[in-house]
Amino acid sequence: MIVVDLIGEVVKRVSANLTPQLQALDSRITGVHYLHGHPIEILETLAQKDKSNKFRFDKYPLIALFEDIEENNAGNYLNSSGGLNIIIARATRPEYKADVRREKNFKPFLYPLFENFMQEYKRMEGLSLLPAHISYRKIDRLYWGRSGLYRNSANIGNDFIDAIEIQNLSFRTSEACQIKF
Repeated sequence: MIVVDLIGEVVKRVSANLTPQLQALDSRITGVHYLHGHPIEILETLAQKDKSNKFRFDKYPLIALFEDIEENNAGNYLNSSGGLNIIIARATRPEYKADVRREKNFKPFLYPLFENFMQEYKRMEGLSLLPAHISYRKIDRLYWGRSGLYRNSANIGNDFIDAIEIQNLSFRTSEACQIKF
């Protein structure tokens, strides 16, 4: 199984675990959605969904895996390791201030998604991870946009989002996992 499929399985589990809880807070939520690819491709896919009455609301919450993925295999393709870059995003309103963002998006939606994602990630068959092997950098992105001096100067894509960015999330595949290149 390739890494993008492994993360897709993790997101399916997160969606199964949390969708009822998230729907109790926001009835418009249809599930936890997953995309992978180059960041520009992900933005284009989200923009395409905006044009469809059927899919325009099937975007958030979103867990997206940014590619390209660097894998280190030290000569053994059955044992790869590397780092993943992922965002967990929720639509927001541009007028919200930081305290409102924390109360409306981060505490009820993004933090539970992050915690459950990490729990399911650690349990994923095919990844030989011990808690000591997992490393990452987590960044809360309030109104995530293009970086300007001291602040985000514009939203990314067509949507206003709050997000948790996970940078360089370590992974190590086990020999039981058949990696396809």
